[in-house]
Amino acid sequence: MRSSSTRVAFTLIELLVVIAIIAILIGLLVPAVQKVREAAARAKCENNLHQIIVAAQNYHSDFKHFPPAYKTYPNYAGIGPGWAWSALLLPYVEQVALYKSAGVDTDILGGDYTSAVANNWTQQPLSVFRCPSDTGPDLNPLRKNFAMSNYRAICGANANGLFYINFDFGGVMYQNSRVRISDITDGSSNTLFVGECKYDEVNGQKAAIWAVMSGYDSAAGSIYISDVMWWLDNSTAWVNGTAPQAFSSRHHGGVYFVFCDGSVRFFYDGANPNLVFMAGRNDGVVLTPDF
Repeated sequence: MRSSSTRVAFTLIELLVVIAIIAILIGLLVPAVQKVREAAARAKCENNLHQIIVAAQNYHSDFKHFPPAYKTYPNYAGIGPGWAWSALLLPYVEQVALYKSAGVDTDILGGDYTSAVANNWTQQPLSVFRCPSDTGPDLNPLRKNFAMSNYRAICGANANGLFYINFDFGGVMYQNSRVRISDITDGSSNTLFVGECKYDEVNGQKAAIWAVMSGYDSAAGSIYISDVMWWLDNSTAWVNGTAPQAFSSRHHGGVYFVFCDGSVRFFYDGANPNLVFMAGRNDGVVLTPDF
């Protein structure tokens, strides 16, 4: 007969074995759960971009052109703030009440963005403009505390880094643009519309905001068009690159972009700068890259 001390020893050993097995199972389970969560986040992000392009196409049906990247007013010299493309699309993503409450259809913002900031409707988080994988806060502290967005309009291809009022960068959305489907002679399936941008304060990547382009900042000597739009050039065309305005995401391995025809495609890390040719609507260059 085993002594009580022997039975206790065996019981402890059995317990340790059970604990070890549980630990192993947990170790196997955690990565699997993380993969499932990321797969769900990617699916939601892809769906967001699909909703955005459907909304833009419906906007086009009503106004006979796509929304501008942001809308400014002549009385403010073209460097003042303006309502963002995403704010203009609010009625088409089931946010009619917010569109009206924020004053998108009535408030011309004046010579600065003060009225928009004072109106806390523009600080309302909207899931349709957020990538679930992004870890940034609801309000973007690097963009005057407007509600965060992870989606930025692609205004075209440009390498000089300069701003000109109402400049046509060659893409589909830029300041006060009125681009029609018929203007996209490269084909809507070959022309980029919107891409992801992550919030990464450590690396200087500021994501975007859905409400407004906040206008000229005299203290910084800059106009913050990257609030709502940016171009693809030899720096930013590198997916998940280190450039402050690089199109980037927290997804493993790449970034989602949506094309004007409604297709959402995943570009893998390090996609080459030939992407600049997909930013233009009528440059005559049509690519068939391996996504």
